[in-house]
Amino acid sequence: MPLSKYKINLVILLFFITLCMAMLGLYCRTNAALSLFWPCNAMLLGLLVRFPQLSSALTFPAIYVGLVTADIAFGTPVAPSMGMDAANLSFIVTGLGVLLAGSAASRRQQALHRVFPASVVGAAVCAVIGSVASQHYFHDDLVKGWISWFCEQVSTSILLLPVVITLPRGDELKELLRDCRTATPLPLISLLVSAVAGIYVGGGGSLIFPLPALMWCAVSYPLFITCLLTMVTGISEIILVASNVLNIQGRDDFFLIDSLASARLGVAAMTISPLIVALSATANKKLVARITRRADYDLLTGALTRSGLAARLDAMSARRDHSFNGAAFVVDIDRFKNINDTFGHAAGDYVLAQTVERIRQTLQQTAIISRMGGEEFLILIEGISAPRAFLLANRLRQSIEQHTIILNDEDLSVTVSIGISSLELVDAKSLDESIKSADKQLYLAKSSGRNRVCPEFVL
Repeated sequence: MPLSKYKINLVILLFFITLCMAMLGLYCRTNAALSLFWPCNAMLLGLLVRFPQLSSALTFPAIYVGLVTADIAFGTPVAPSMGMDAANLSFIVTGLGVLLAGSAASRRQQALHRVFPASVVGAAVCAVIGSVASQHYFHDDLVKGWISWFCEQVSTSILLLPVVITLPRGDELKELLRDCRTATPLPLISLLVSAVAGIYVGGGGSLIFPLPALMWCAVSYPLFITCLLTMVTGISEIILVASNVLNIQGRDDFFLIDSLASARLGVAAMTISPLIVALSATANKKLVARITRRADYDLLTGALTRSGLAARLDAMSARRDHSFNGAAFVVDIDRFKNINDTFGHAAGDYVLAQTVERIRQTLQQTAIISRMGGEEFLILIEGISAPRAFLLANRLRQSIEQHTIILNDEDLSVTVSIGISSLELVDAKSLDESIKSADKQLYLAKSSGRNRVCPEFVL
């Protein structure tokens, strides 16, 4: 199947992203290591997970050409470039296979839970190819080359992958900003203090000084913010070790690997823990939200339950210093029992859902809709006078009457009767009194022939 113009544009975009990321890594080269920081592989792997539309038949060739182009532009001969970039490509291919194997969960969620095994397996495969290429072209020690490749790849992947995978979508930004505004700054302050303390104390244990603070961040901040803080902390520690600001070796160099490789392994081991805690905290928050929604919202219609209505009103009263003034509508579907008896309860459920949707479409968004039981609903509208309440209720009645409900070629259209009462909500008792008053008016509407609004207001 030929690639569309859209796919070709994405391939070109992927090539330039690879080129830029590879150039950044090449600029981070040091004498002591192949590269102090090589973000390209982890970034590309995360982007392929985060944006599935980037995948096509030319994805991996485009990445490979971008990697080789960057190396050649930086002065590396063609043959060594092709060998070492084959190692980089192997990390992306292997990591993607581990992250997305199977389909037990959503793409992002599954990938986040597999960051550690994907990083380790991908780094091991990459290190084998990379160390062999380094030995062949630059006569490097095979074992030291493997360690250097492995430590750099696994640490960078564990630091960067979660950030790219959790990158918020446009519709998630509002919630993220709201959570950040309400969060306490204490975990962030403790993270900064612990990082400075690690520099002052030194030694191998100084790498994990920020760990308790990162765990605190994991349970206090959104998942993306936790991943971002973990990445910044880990990269900072690696740079500090490389520049000898953070001394983890002590006076005697008794480690079998150099301090930079040791720091990378330490950082990788440290930063996976906050990710696990953050994932658990996020899962718990989602579970609580689902349980709360089941308690507060009617699953069939999406209207508030009685407990949900009480919670909404409590939240509203907590944000204001005045009472809720307006009108209460009690809406009842006429002859609803006949629909259940004639067409079955599934048809009745469909009518309920369609009626509530019609109510939402007709009334203003600030209207509070609650299912009181069966086919009866309570609607609270703030800041509305008695004449305006009647006009609005009558418009709602007409809208439902004119709305056609068809299921299995059967016409299930309904009418409603509506009782109105004024509402000045100061406590639960005042709401009950208003509902009783609206119920009396609903009874009058029913006994007067249904499909009516009571009391009528005549200009």
